[in-house]
Amino acid sequence: MIHRTKILCMLTLLPIVASAKTVYSGEFDYHYFKSPEAYFPGRSAAEVTRICDSGEHANNEDLAQCSHLKFNKANSQLEKKLKAVRLMNERGDKSLKASGDPLASPYFEKAQSAWASYRDNECYSEAYAMGEAAEREIFFWECMANITDSRVKELEELLKN
Repeated sequence: MIHRTKILCMLTLLPIVASAKTVYSGEFDYHYFKSPEAYFPGRSAAEVTRICDSGEHANNEDLAQCSHLKFNKANSQLEKKLKAVRLMNERGDKSLKASGDPLASPYFEKAQSAWASYRDNECYSEAYAMGEAAEREIFFWECMANITDSRVKELEELLKN
């Protein structure tokens, strides 16, 4: 009788242990996310904007893709600003090189690489701190968009000077 009780207890715990993993378990790499364009096929930009702005009839995956779209727009702006800063540095580096001074471009590239690493790690940290929450990807993409928007503003200031 005791042997059967032990087996029964073990079988009762098995589903709890077996179901411990969810789609939100473990690490993820944002580089492999489906693009918002592929996620919303056949929908017009106006439809996607309505879904993203209102959240009406949207599930968590829809909202995550809306945040992903927000990041993509911020990243597009970032790329434009980076191109302008690189051109500015390239022009300035010509005179620096002629005078034998250190060039700005290599340091800017190191700073930009460190910034991208900071952004990614900060956002992964925030997402993983949530645990297996269904909103994990939404928060991740919002973080990526917000930090990228801040970098765009920093580069705009740099270009003004």
